[in-house]
Amino acid sequence: MWKWIRIPKGIALLAFLLPWMTISCSNQKIAEASGFGLAFGRISAMGQAASASDGASMNLWLILALVAIAGGLFLLFTKGREAAKLVLGTSVAALVLILVGTWRYSKDAIMAEAAKDGSNGGMDQAALAMIQVNWHFGYWLVLLALIAAAVMAWLVMSGKEAEAEARMRSLAADAADAAKGAAAKASEAIDTATDKKDDEPPKAP
Repeated sequence: MWKWIRIPKGIALLAFLLPWMTISCSNQKIAEASGFGLAFGRISAMGQAASASDGASMNLWLILALVAIAGGLFLLFTKGREAAKLVLGTSVAALVLILVGTWRYSKDAIMAEAAKDGSNGGMDQAALAMIQVNWHFGYWLVLLALIAAAVMAWLVMSGKEAEAEARMRSLAADAADAAKGAAAKASEAIDTATDKKDDEPPKAP
């Protein structure tokens, strides 16, 4: 199982390239970004690429999450099973960093920030209430991949990987047998229906 942890770790890193978030108002998209876009302050707003003019708009939490994921991958390729605890740590750390780093884009956080700016800060509360923040496939994929990597690292660290692999093989075999049985029943039903059709007398013209 140790070598297979590279797969969810790699998926987690690649998921930063996928769409993560869109912000819309009255069902009209006003901004979108990938994971890398959120991390490095590059957000497509109103169809125009809007990049940060300074480092203030860069998301340090997400950048640290990227570093943690890349560090975990480096350990997987350079260290043995004794690094399972570190790989587990980098997975959990990246997961927490992503959750913390993306909270600032939640609707509650946006409204709280607008409230700090005062009533003359731009959009009023009615406009803010219509804002919708949607999280997309890339965001959920990176979370699931990191959880999978953490679970696999924990199994290696606790010495339960052999038991888990045996259980997974058993489940896969059961699923394969069930699929074969379903396919056989479907084939039998098709053959029966075909035989019945062939046995029917021809209709009179």
